[in-house]
Amino acid sequence: MERSSVQAAVRLDAIAVSTIDRTRRPTTPHTAVMRRRATLLRRGLRLLRTTEELLTPDEASAYEDAADLNVLVAQLDVLTADVTERLGSTRVDEHSPTMPELGRALVELHTFRAEVHYHEVHERLDRLDALEAGLAPLRWIHDPDELLGKVCETVVQCCGFDRVLLSRVEGSTWRPWKSYAITERSSERRFAAWMSTTPEIPIDHLLLESEMVRRHGPALVTAPEDDERVYRPLIEASGLQSYVAAPLMPTGRVIGFLHADYECVVVDELDRDILWAFAEAFGHIFERAVLLSRLREQREQVREAMRTVEHVLDELACAEIDLASRAPQNSSSSAPGRLGPGPSPAPGSRIDSLLTPRELEVLALMATGATNSRIAEQLVISDGTVKSHVKRILRKLRSANRAEAIARYLRLTMGPAQPR
Repeated sequence: MERSSVQAAVRLDAIAVSTIDRTRRPTTPHTAVMRRRATLLRRGLRLLRTTEELLTPDEASAYEDAADLNVLVAQLDVLTADVTERLGSTRVDEHSPTMPELGRALVELHTFRAEVHYHEVHERLDRLDALEAGLAPLRWIHDPDELLGKVCETVVQCCGFDRVLLSRVEGSTWRPWKSYAITERSSERRFAAWMSTTPEIPIDHLLLESEMVRRHGPALVTAPEDDERVYRPLIEASGLQSYVAAPLMPTGRVIGFLHADYECVVVDELDRDILWAFAEAFGHIFERAVLLSRLREQREQVREAMRTVEHVLDELACAEIDLASRAPQNSSSSAPGRLGPGPSPAPGSRIDSLLTPRELEVLALMATGATNSRIAEQLVISDGTVKSHVKRILRKLRSANRAEAIARYLRLTMGPAQPR
């Protein structure tokens, strides 16, 4: 009784450890796809062995166990051709498989090939659906910095990769920036340390990244140790066995790269296409966020400018009211069609030392609200001369516009208020 209890406890501990190991790897939409692929691979290997035994019962297997489904399908295609050829042959001996056996083998081979095709079609559709689902939350983020902070994790979650690297491109240099992995291993910590100390890397014309900049397209590397285009320090620091990469081009110009890989699986063309689809979609989302950010900044600048204009107009309106209260009562003596004289400088004001007499006349008439044409008519000068005087007045009074210059002029000419 005690022995059975101990065995039960051991089994429970084993189950608990197995559960912990499984929870270390987050479940992604790509996990189910990988399980289906693994199931197909096991079934295909069994079919390969039974077909080989049927065709050559006394010979050893010609193929080793394939770890890649594409390799296995190619091997089965060769056996399919052999079975088809034997079915069409009229030569039959006692050691050859019978026609019914060959027929059943051919049906099983074609059925498996159809299942693989069905899996590949739906695998692409399933991964595109997962990609769209992962991009949906990013469309609600309008902060470019927040988007860049989430991009690596989102690629892992919706595209199914085990690790993703985000790099920046500035001019003719690129630099690994940040990464995200599903596991926290010592190699990942070493890779993060390498990124923090890596200087900017020149985009040499022989590098794979240089090709992506020129072609504006993704890349697939299945054997980096034999590929002269890869950046060796990156491979050594990250331990990449195979990877896919895609450029980020929000406005048609490459501003960064995404590199992605698996821990134990070789990447394929579908992985390249999925990462490229994500990079293109994320580029549009990031461009929209940048434009919205600039629009917010410009809107705030316009609001600030409007507040400044409102303040200047308020000061000008108050100054005009005060000026009207100080105007002489016998203004009817002015000649019809002529503007009254503007305010004179207050005692102690030295504005007449800063401006010429003609500029003072122009500024005084500006203070009455006269346009350039009206000032030219009053002073019997051309409109161009008035514009030149106004430009020099704005520069000397350090004013951005006519309203600001008039406000400063009025402050200098009104003088202190009279005691009541």
